[in-house]
Amino acid sequence: MADSFIYANGRISGEETTLLDQRMWQMLMSSGNEEEAMRLLGDTWYGSFMQYHSMEDCFIKAMESTEDELIELSEDERLVRGILHRRDVRNARYIWKKILSGGSSEDKIEIERPGLIETETLWKAVNSNEARDELPPLFLLALEELLDNDRAGTAEVDRKMDRLAAAVENDELIEINPGFRTFVMTNIEQKNFLTVGRCSIDGVSRQEACEMLFPGGYHTEDEIAEAYQRRMLPDLLTETPGFDGIGAAFEEALETGFFSGFEKECDRRLLELLEKGASPVFGPSPLAAFVISREMEINHLRLLLAAKSAGVSEDRLKKRLPRG
Repeated sequence: MADSFIYANGRISGEETTLLDQRMWQMLMSSGNEEEAMRLLGDTWYGSFMQYHSMEDCFIKAMESTEDELIELSEDERLVRGILHRRDVRNARYIWKKILSGGSSEDKIEIERPGLIETETLWKAVNSNEARDELPPLFLLALEELLDNDRAGTAEVDRKMDRLAAAVENDELIEINPGFRTFVMTNIEQKNFLTVGRCSIDGVSRQEACEMLFPGGYHTEDEIAEAYQRRMLPDLLTETPGFDGIGAAFEEALETGFFSGFEKECDRRLLELLEKGASPVFGPSPLAAFVISREMEINHLRLLLAAKSAGVSEDRLKKRLPRG
């Protein structure tokens, strides 16, 4: 099995050089405004995608190109399903949110190329049992839960789609190797503590907070909800493997009500785990790690450009992004 990935892993090793290095991130962080940051990006791998009308289109095309590389190279069907279903989750979010807020298939919305589910199926599934039967079980469950809720607004759709995204990763990616299992579980755990941390600031009830949590982390939803009610979230967080350096940032966030420092430490930890998740050298692991690294890079670039557009200082930006 490993031998079949030798060519693929060689290709990915070459593609990894297109990820932005530390020097470029330092330059982007120090750029004076959004226009200067975009000029810098134009000299990187992203420059070939900047012919499109907006940076968001550029990022979508860049992510599609990265995923296409994986589809071409990977012989692991489970990995391909996991990555492409993540794209389907994003399209389902755009489409179902539009329909449930009163829109139709004739309305213009930004969607991505289909992963494994045709976008027409996602449009029709809301009102057609026949189309609904074409959805994978996880997608069908999410849609049925939304349709059962007469008051499903955009916030509820986002909540269900966040849960679906976590379920897809938990179902498809954790079996790649122990390193990737750790990555997926850590990602879910971080999201859960970020959610209950913000709920704590907003005074949300235990039941409502528990309903926002995802299964698949190191602690169950009930365990986190119990710690939430007893105001012992930092103590529970310190029990999570590998979260030693994150606990202090979480306590500070609870005290100040600002979670940017905690999010930075969470992202830093995920980037470290991606490097470990790429082992062994041969097999599907480096391919999966590369795709998710690109996705995180694009998300951080979105944050950086938004911050530059809003005039956020370099010091404040560095408090949020684990880059540069």
